Amino acid sequence: MKKMHKKKIKAENTHKKKRKFKWKKLLKFLINLFLLFLLLGLIGGIVFAIYIVVNAPKFTPENLFSSESSVVLDKDGNQVAKLGVEKRKNIEYSELPQVLVDAIIATEDSRYMQHNGFDLPRFTKATMGQIVNKLLHRGAVMAGGGSTLDMQVVKNRYTSNEDSGFEGIKRKFTDIYISIFKLEKKYSKEEIMEFYVNIPFLGNNAYGVEQACQSYFGKSVSDINLSEAAVIAGLFQAPTSYDPYRHPEAAEERRKTVLYLMQRHGYITEEERKAANSIPVKRLLRQSNPESDQNAYQSYINIVIDEVEKKTGSNPYTTGMKIYTNLDTGKQNVLNDIMSGKTWEWKDDKVQAGLAIVDVNTGALVAVGGGRNQNGERVLNYASDIKRQIGSCAKPLFDYGPAFEYMGASEATQVYDGPYTYSSGVSIKNAGGGHSGLLTYKQALANSLNIPALKVFQRNDNTKVKEFVTNLGITPEIDSNGYLHEAHALGAFTGSNPVELAGAYAAFSNGGYYAKPYTITKVEYIDTGKTVSLKSKRNRVMSDSTAYMITDTLKYAVEGVRNIYGTVPGVSLAAKTGTSNFSTEARRKYGYPSSANMDMWVTGYTPDYAVSLWYGYPEAEPGYYLASEGYRTRGVLFRQVISSIQAPDGKQFQIPGSVVKATIEKETYPSLLPSGNTPGDMRVTEYFKRGTQPTQVSPRYNTLPNASGINVKENGNNLEITWNAVAKPAHLTDDAIKKAWKDLYNKELDSMLAARKAADGEYGYEVIARDNITGSEKSLGFTTGTSMKTTRPTNSTTYIVKTCMSNMKITQSSGISMEVKGTGTSENPKDDDKEDNKENNDLITIQLNGNLNDTAKVGTPYTDPGVTVMNKGVDVTSSSQITVTNDKMGSKQNKDTYNFTEAGSYVLKYSVTYNGKTETTTRTVTVSQ
Repeated sequence: MKKMHKKKIKAENTHKKKRKFKWKKLLKFLINLFLLFLLLGLIGGIVFAIYIVVNAPKFTPENLFSSESSVVLDKDGNQVAKLGVEKRKNIEYSELPQVLVDAIIATEDSRYMQHNGFDLPRFTKATMGQIVNKLLHRGAVMAGGGSTLDMQVVKNRYTSNEDSGFEGIKRKFTDIYISIFKLEKKYSKEEIMEFYVNIPFLGNNAYGVEQACQSYFGKSVSDINLSEAAVIAGLFQAPTSYDPYRHPEAAEERRKTVLYLMQRHGYITEEERKAANSIPVKRLLRQSNPESDQNAYQSYINIVIDEVEKKTGSNPYTTGMKIYTNLDTGKQNVLNDIMSGKTWEWKDDKVQAGLAIVDVNTGALVAVGGGRNQNGERVLNYASDIKRQIGSCAKPLFDYGPAFEYMGASEATQVYDGPYTYSSGVSIKNAGGGHSGLLTYKQALANSLNIPALKVFQRNDNTKVKEFVTNLGITPEIDSNGYLHEAHALGAFTGSNPVELAGAYAAFSNGGYYAKPYTITKVEYIDTGKTVSLKSKRNRVMSDSTAYMITDTLKYAVEGVRNIYGTVPGVSLAAKTGTSNFSTEARRKYGYPSSANMDMWVTGYTPDYAVSLWYGYPEAEPGYYLASEGYRTRGVLFRQVISSIQAPDGKQFQIPGSVVKATIEKETYPSLLPSGNTPGDMRVTEYFKRGTQPTQVSPRYNTLPNASGINVKENGNNLEITWNAVAKPAHLTDDAIKKAWKDLYNKELDSMLAARKAADGEYGYEVIARDNITGSEKSLGFTTGTSMKTTRPTNSTTYIVKTCMSNMKITQSSGISMEVKGTGTSENPKDDDKEDNKENNDLITIQLNGNLNDTAKVGTPYTDPGVTVMNKGVDVTSSSQITVTNDKMGSKQNKDTYNFTEAGSYVLKYSVTYNGKTETTTRTVTVSQ
């Protein structure tokens, strides 16, 4: 037993030794693998370092003091501007106020005076932050860039702005190498600071801090205070975005950040920070910049500069390049002359305007009106920089466009304009205060009615509306649930600008393609010869049927409904106006009348160009607002632009094969085809997306069914005509009407049903007496019952009972009849009455079997119900000769079958001959797909 126990212990010890050996072996392998990777990393690092050194650009001190100028070329290759011209005034470190040095160091490089050109802790932190942001799909801006002032100087003068991929890594390490081994070895910290503050473009045609201080504050850099220094220090990161003239709110936020960092690093106290922040940036600025040289095309060039910086990451003021643009100087001169007052008389000196002209087929921005009385290179551009509410210009974008695209709506789809509220219960009114009743989408949009627009917006899928407008370059307001609020229906959101709106409307003109408006076709870097294409790509964002139905409607608005824009002879024009009003608070504060308007727009297009005009005042001031005359002003101004830039070539918008015209019956939703009985004033013909046109026929005006069992009871000279009732057709019941109208009339359903019942009258029967001798007819009246009393007639008379609505005879049935002998009728007529009696005996009546107005479908055989021929109350159909003719189908016999191959309206004509006497009648058959 002991031996077995010892053997067991020995075996367990052996197993433990083997496991320990395996762990040691694995640990040794991992250590060797780590050392291998470490060695490979070290070798790779050395190779990469050698690569950086070998490929680094030559360090030429002259690059620190000058740069190649960029040139801007128009669409024909002519130079229109030169950027980056050396006109800066360089200053020495001793001239810089300490408050500016502190602001720059605190904001851009807090350990500037301690490091050797490279701040490893800051760089490591920034790199790790960017990796985390990448993994979390967040913007890298949250982590910072990690570049020192030295590295920024090197980037601006020797390398590039490349940030992504291997090229971005290469550029970053090249910056580090030149900063440590070139810049810091040759120059002192004070000299490097001089390069940093003297080199960059800082907005408003200012290069370096001295000129920037003169441009913005009208003083030398040595005289600026803490608040001004914080503004200047904030410009180094993004001079375009934080330009205080163009973006005062953004500049103020950036100043707060700079002052916070200065306090954090101990340069200022909390009290000093609060005092500096309390001064509005606008109060710091001078009114104009006398050093600025205004280029005739500066408004356009402003957009070019913004675009080249955004798309290439390079600053054209510091990186030499040839910039090829879409600028059409002829069209730009037209806008310049308007803005300057040369060809247009402006209301006053404060009213402003922004204009944009876009080539609808390419998205090229060919000219802009950036504003009036502009002074300086980078001032606010009213064509591209503003965000103003667009009013009714939103209706094709947020309401009717999505309805056509996603909801199967057509120009003929109907909407009711009556008293209404938002979903919140807040009342909504049309501009004129009245209501127009039932309208088609085409009529509602062309007349720019607010209530129908809101109803259409509510009918749409909210997420699809968001998709539609964002695909057109419009940025809506999106709530926490991802939805757009209802005020978007009327353009009441954060807004847009003329460039964006012209680009969006261009898609309606060109058949549904959107290209973001762009100014630059390509850039060519002067130092390397590298060329980069910057054209926008065209993407289909809607069907050509949607684009055309909007175009047809807005063309109708120009030419047919309102005509407030003024037609231009020889030019096919579609356009939409928009207006935004002041709030109740603003009216009260500034004493505005209720008719005062804040913004006025016209956006429209031809087959070649889209044009958007904004007209209004930059901000609310007592006594300055747009009154009713502004409606005419914007229309006439828009017409002047169109007539000046568009040749009267007669070119028309092309009708795509994806749309088809169809006639529908009013008061149907979804749309239904009219029947043969539908009155003309209840029919409307408009465009549909092919395949969505209705195929079902409305039953509203169908011929009513006949009663049965007519009988005449005689009581002396009194007669009582009786019959068997026929059930009221289902489509005429209240429940059926409510179901059919529920989505059309919504809250107005009960009142509209009452109005229809009053108009149509009661369901019942009309009794008609036909004198068989004279052929004359007279009505004995209407009843909802099944009998009617009368006196015995003198002549032989046929009594006819027709089912009908009391006030709408168009749907009455063909009728049932019975002949009654008159009191003057003899059993043995005299010889001289024989001819009269013979004629009376030959009298025949034709009764249509089935409906007077019938329906059929293409491809489905239709059997003619035929007719019944009566003579003196006797059915003589079998003894009669009956021929049915149709101009499209030829002749057939009674009760034959038709195979209709095309949709349309067919008239069947029945010719009946009996005893040599011939009578005719007709039936209409409406054939649908």
